[in-house]
Amino acid sequence: DIWIITLTDKERTGIGECAPLPGLSLDNFDQIESKLDEICQDLNHFLTDLSLLSDFPSIRFGLEMAHLDLNNGGGQHYFSHFKSIDINGLIWMGDTEFMVSQVEEKLAEGWKCIKMKISAIDFDKELEILQSIRSRFDQNELELRVDANGGFTENDVMVKLEKLSKFDLHSIEQPIKPGQWELLSELCQKSQVPIALDEELIPLIDEKDRIKLLEKVIPQYLVLKPTLLGGFFESKKWIQLAEERNIGWWVTSALESNIGLNAIAQWTSKMQPKGFQGLGTGQLFTNNIPSPLNVDQGILSSNNSPIWNDVNQFISDWYSPNDEMTLHTSGSTGSPKSIQVKKEWMRNSANLTGNTFGLKEGDSTLLCMPMKYVAGTMMVVRALELGLDLTIVEPSSNPLEGISEQIDFAAMVPIQLENSIDQLDKVKTLIVGGGQVEPKLIKRLQNVPTDIYETYGMTETLTHVAIKQLNGSNKSKFFQALDGVHFEVDDRGCLVIHTPMLNPNPIVTNDLVDLVDEASFRWLGRVDNVINSGGIKIIPEVVEAKLTAVISDRRFFIAGVPDESLGKKVILIIEGERLDISLDSLEKYEKPKEIHFIEKFRVTTSGKIYRNSTLDMLRE
Repeated sequence: DIWIITLTDKERTGIGECAPLPGLSLDNFDQIESKLDEICQDLNHFLTDLSLLSDFPSIRFGLEMAHLDLNNGGGQHYFSHFKSIDINGLIWMGDTEFMVSQVEEKLAEGWKCIKMKISAIDFDKELEILQSIRSRFDQNELELRVDANGGFTENDVMVKLEKLSKFDLHSIEQPIKPGQWELLSELCQKSQVPIALDEELIPLIDEKDRIKLLEKVIPQYLVLKPTLLGGFFESKKWIQLAEERNIGWWVTSALESNIGLNAIAQWTSKMQPKGFQGLGTGQLFTNNIPSPLNVDQGILSSNNSPIWNDVNQFISDWYSPNDEMTLHTSGSTGSPKSIQVKKEWMRNSANLTGNTFGLKEGDSTLLCMPMKYVAGTMMVVRALELGLDLTIVEPSSNPLEGISEQIDFAAMVPIQLENSIDQLDKVKTLIVGGGQVEPKLIKRLQNVPTDIYETYGMTETLTHVAIKQLNGSNKSKFFQALDGVHFEVDDRGCLVIHTPMLNPNPIVTNDLVDLVDEASFRWLGRVDNVINSGGIKIIPEVVEAKLTAVISDRRFFIAGVPDESLGKKVILIIEGERLDISLDSLEKYEKPKEIHFIEKFRVTTSGKIYRNSTLDMLRE
C-alpha cells in the first residue's frame, strides 16, 4: 500500500509518497493513517521539524517530497537538471538456462551491471548459476552483484563468502541479519567479496549510532533507500558520514510507485553518484502511475517533452484533496471557457470507457493529445483509475511514428487518424473525436484491422457519451449511447443529453440530430451554422457531406453571409488554389452563390476549422 501526500496553495500542488515496506520499515502500519491525520491538523509544526517523524520514516520522506515539489512550483519538480543515471538490471532466480537467457537479454539491451538475489534457493544451485554466467561473461563485460537479504548464518557465512569470491563479484548486500555488528566487522575485514550494508542502516535514527556502526564495522559500501531511511536529508547525512570514512555508496529504490521513484531519481542525479544505482523497481508494477522516466540500455533518463510538465501537474492536482477540477473548452464552436467538474464524474467517465471497450488492468494505452483539453486529461484519468499502462508522446499530426510497442487503446483527432492510417496495425482499438470524420477518410478505413470508433461528446460530458463504429462488421451510420446515457431533442431539433453519472443536469447542445430513439441518433450539424436563405433553412454540414465526392483533397466548408434579397446567401470556401468543381450533386437551394479560395484555413490544435475566424479572412 502507498499513501499520497499533497500540499497545496492557491495555484500549486506538491506531491509526495509514503510507501512503507512491511517487515523493513520502522513505520507502525496500524498508526500510519492516524499519524497522517495528525500531520494534516498541524502541518507547519511537522514541516518545521521533520525529526518529529523519526519513527515514521516513510511519512517523513513523503512530506519532504511534497514540500520540495511545492517550493519548486509543483509538477513533480523536486530537483532540477536531471542527468541520466547508470542502473543495474535485476535477474530473477531460476534454473541455469533461464538465468543465462535473462543475462544475455540484458547484455543485448546494453546493460553493464546485473544484480541477483541469492539465498532464495539451494546455495549449491545458486553457485552453479553464477558459475555458468561468469564462464560466459567476465567482469569486464558484466559487473555482477548479489544480495543475500540477511540469508546467511554465523555458521555458514564465511564458507559461503569464500565460495562466492571465485566469481569476481562487485559486492554482496547484507549477507547476515541486521544487528550482528561484531560478526559484520569480522566479515568486512576478512571477506574477499566487498560487503554493502542495507537493512543494517534502517533502525539507526541517531547520528551517534550511525557513526558507531560505521566505525565498528567499516563496510565497503552502503545501500541507501530514502523511503526507509527517512528521506533525502537523512540519506545525505549517511553519504557525508560514509565519504568522511572512504566508504562507497549507491542509491536504491524500494518498491515505490513512479511518484517516489521519480523523486529519488532526481535526487540521485543531483548527488552525482559513482557506479551503478538500483533504481528499477518501478518496472515490477503493471498499474503504475505515469512517469517520464525511461530505461534504455541500462541507463535511466527522463523524458523532457513539454507534455510531461502538464501530465505531472495534472497527476498532482488529481491526488489533491480538492473534489473538483477546472477543465477548458476548445472554443472551436464558441468562446473558450472554463468549467468546474467533480473528480467523481471523471472517475465515472473513465469506468464507463473501460466497460464499453473491455479495458482491463495492465492494458496499454496512448496519450497523444494536448493536456489542456478534456480528451487529453481523460486519457490520464483512465490510466490512473483503470490501472492502464500509459505511453505518452508529444502531440503531433503523426503520433504513431515513434511507437514500437502494441497499443490496446488510443484516442486521436481526425487529422491524426488520417496521417496514421499506414501504422494503425499498432493499435487494437481507436476512438476518434474532436471533429467530424469525413466520408472520404472513412472509406480508407475499411480494410484496416483496428476497431475504429467515431465519438460524440464534449467537455461538459467529459469526452464521449456515444460512439459509432466506422469499420468492420458492426459499422454504423448512427451514434449509440453508452450505458446509462439517454437522449431527447428540444424544440429546435437539438440534442439534449441525460447522463447523471457524469453531470446531474441535462446538457442542452446546439447539435441538430435525427433522433432514432433515446439511445441512438444521426448527427446533422450545428444549429448555429444553419443558414436561413430566402426562408429555406440549410444545414452546412449536410451540404458539405455531398461535396466530399467532388472536393476530395482539400479542406472546405459552407457558410452564410448577408444578402439584401435572401437575408443570407450560401457561399463555399475552399482551402488552396483555385479549381473547377461540379455542383450537380446539390439541390438548387443548396448551391453556393459564390466560391472563394483561401490559401490556408485557421484551425484549432485538433484540426477543427475555425469557421468564423476563417470567414473573417475574406473581409480582411
